[in-house]
Amino acid sequence: MQNTLLSIESSCDETAVSIIKVKKNAEGQIISLNILAHEVESQMESHAPFGGVVPEVAARDHLAKIYEIANKALQVSRLKKSDLSAIAVTMGPGLIGALMVGVLFARGLAMALNIPLISVNHVDAHLAPALLLKQFSPKDDLRAWHDVDTITYPALALTVSGGHCHLSLLNSPTDRTILGKSLDDACGEAFDKVAKLLGMSYPGGPLIEELAKQAEKSGNINEFTFPNKPANKENRYNFSYSGIKTSVMETIRKETGIKKGKITGKDLSKEKKQGIAYAFQNAALSQLLNRVENALQDYPEIKSVLVAGGVAQNKKFRALFSKLNKPTYFAPPSLCSDNATMIALQAALSENAEGFIQHPFAKYH
Repeated sequence: MQNTLLSIESSCDETAVSIIKVKKNAEGQIISLNILAHEVESQMESHAPFGGVVPEVAARDHLAKIYEIANKALQVSRLKKSDLSAIAVTMGPGLIGALMVGVLFARGLAMALNIPLISVNHVDAHLAPALLLKQFSPKDDLRAWHDVDTITYPALALTVSGGHCHLSLLNSPTDRTILGKSLDDACGEAFDKVAKLLGMSYPGGPLIEELAKQAEKSGNINEFTFPNKPANKENRYNFSYSGIKTSVMETIRKETGIKKGKITGKDLSKEKKQGIAYAFQNAALSQLLNRVENALQDYPEIKSVLVAGGVAQNKKFRALFSKLNKPTYFAPPSLCSDNATMIALQAALSENAEGFIQHPFAKYH
């Protein structure tokens, strides 16, 4: 059984369209896949002046770009619309205006072609690349068939991004139970906010990582420390980053002498910025590792660990999690941040031996 899926992602500040071919056995299990197109258009420049994503700007940007990007994906894939078996689209969570652009475009396309429309949960989809692919480079791996990874279950899955932190127990690719999630700020959001406090642009995650790397090279790693919300009996798997963020803010106030009002770390020395970035990154990543270790301790039957989401691109993060005493599968770096390929992969996982739903109307899974 072979299907060709076109997928759309518009939940936040990337407009993305991908096209994949999927081969399945008689039981509906994916045996190999081929990514024919992987188009991602970032809105980074549009949002950078505001220091974060502006929902209205995001929705208008998606509306201006989505038709052109979908056509480009078809051209790159060398397919016609009539070759498509189904359309997949992010239905949430995300910015409502941004989501509406993708959903309405996808629904119109599915209805015009009279093919199924598969709704996809954005957070679930982040895990799909870790479940299925060891590596993927948009530059080198388009139109190449990939055998899928074989994951041993039950598995522990960590999805960590700008908007979400989820720790889940998986008994199969589509059978998951959430153990813990963000109580306030998500980890990636905290990276962006700390970068803004230090006077840096959006997105802040890569900038914090680079400053922390420079601090490590120069040995500037002991001047600052930031507290972590400790796990307790009722809170062994949940995440909280508001306290770390507030501690960074107060440290910058102290270092700059700004006691009231809006603060900025622009005037901090390079060494101070590096030291703060290192201490923050260490505290943020240590909390992720702590919650995963708690789950591995409480669920000894876990056979493997899956890691995905935008923060999973961080090299320090990957180094920490590579030391776990369970086989650990990371989403390829090119598929960690928001993209439509992960939406297509999640849609393919949701198909069973009977196929997709047989009408072009979204049904939230």
